[in-house]
Amino acid sequence: MNIIIYEDEGYKKFLPLTWTRPVYNLRCGISTLAEKIIRHYPKNKAEHSCRYYLPGNKLMKFEKGLFINGRVLMDARLAKEITVKGQDQVFVAGDEIIAIRAVSGTFDQVRKKAKIKKIRVKVAKNLWDLIRENGEQVKEDWNYLRKKKRNKIKIDKSVVFYNRGQVFIDEGVTIEANSVVDARGGPIFIGKGTIVKPLTYLKGPLSIGPDCRVGGEVGESIFHGRVNKQHYGFIGHSYVGEWVNLGAGTTNSDLKNNYNPVKMLVNGKRVDTGEKFVGCFIGDHAKTGIGTLITTGATIGVAANVFGGGVTPKATPSFSWGNKYIHNIQRAVETAIAVMWRRGIKMTDADSDLLKQVFKLTAGERKRN
Repeated sequence: MNIIIYEDEGYKKFLPLTWTRPVYNLRCGISTLAEKIIRHYPKNKAEHSCRYYLPGNKLMKFEKGLFINGRVLMDARLAKEITVKGQDQVFVAGDEIIAIRAVSGTFDQVRKKAKIKKIRVKVAKNLWDLIRENGEQVKEDWNYLRKKKRNKIKIDKSVVFYNRGQVFIDEGVTIEANSVVDARGGPIFIGKGTIVKPLTYLKGPLSIGPDCRVGGEVGESIFHGRVNKQHYGFIGHSYVGEWVNLGAGTTNSDLKNNYNPVKMLVNGKRVDTGEKFVGCFIGDHAKTGIGTLITTGATIGVAANVFGGGVTPKATPSFSWGNKYIHNIQRAVETAIAVMWRRGIKMTDADSDLLKQVFKLTAGERKRN
């Protein structure tokens, strides 16, 4: 029986990160949510179901299978409880459907009639959940991945490590002179091909995806991959999407002056996170100018270009250009092409079509602004 990893309406709480990817392709720890699920069902073919416009989408029209919510943080205990073999069953945690084993009928048919089983499970419900769970997920993912041989790691002799046993470094990583890698507060993962520039301070828990350029101070965050932050400035308790460029001096706040829980704008609605430390969440291809100051609990949308100084608003719409939005989407695509070319990657038609589609879908954001 196949497993089908699907996204539900919960993806909307992870915007702007999920404008350009299914919710199950978000990172928490080293792996994406989908990768965590797949590795616990190694003998079964994995299918995926997501929104219509995303590359590789496959709408959920499967007859039978084990359907698993793509926001689940899968572990070995849960995989033993949600087995491939068995009768029709619906697995729930609180008001969330976690999985459906459909043997006799389709997903919808089984959902309406099958026996319900309540289970304990970690499910990502909001953006800040990914940051809170990141440290434990780094450790769990590394336990699975550590057998892989890693080559061509270059670490300058002047680099200082704290709690070196909790620093996990993938192949092709370079850590340059006089940097500090501090895992006393939680584990740190540095992804394949990443370069850590001189005089950088990295504070765990922290997960840096592949092919990033990192400088300044970064702590308790997730860099999805191919992030360019080479200069001074602080990023903390944040999730930075792919192909993001942070200009020199870009700094975010992750703690309010009154130490109260941070509030965010999620889909235009003000939400209390219940967390004291919440940084920013930056969509793919976004850019900040020099000296950008990002307010506590802020979101910056896909391909937004933030500049002009001062403190950013709580929510910067996708495809913004300063205080105005980009009228010519083709210019945004051309910039993305140039950015990817510098890393030796050619933008595909699917990539450019995705940005054009997201531009249309985010028109409402710019009207609210």
